[in-house]
Amino acid sequence: MTDPSTTEPETDQPLNDADASDSRSGRLSASEIRALLDRVLLAALVVLALIAGWSAYGHVGTAIRTWLDPAYQPIVLAAFNVAVLLVALAGAAHQLRRLRGEESRSHTPNSSE
Repeated sequence: MTDPSTTEPETDQPLNDADASDSRSGRLSASEIRALLDRVLLAALVVLALIAGWSAYGHVGTAIRTWLDPAYQPIVLAAFNVAVLLVALAGAAHQLRRLRGEESRSHTPNSSE
């Protein structure tokens, strides 16, 4: 009992067993939490794109019709809608690339696509 080399493995062993039982008991690892957060962020970006696309047309359309000459209104409306769409698609594409990259690393670590 006074020998430190015999007491250290005894204290380390229960901690390792506890860590192993935690992973089996349903706790998420850091990579699983990151993957879950990535999916939530992707869903939020999709919802944001839908809301922006739905409401931006009405609000910006009203502002454009108020401030711009009628000859330029359709062009400016189209440009704004395309800009909103491109930002939303870029965010969603970025998240999809990250998700696919993490899935391919977790399922087939030695494959190259």
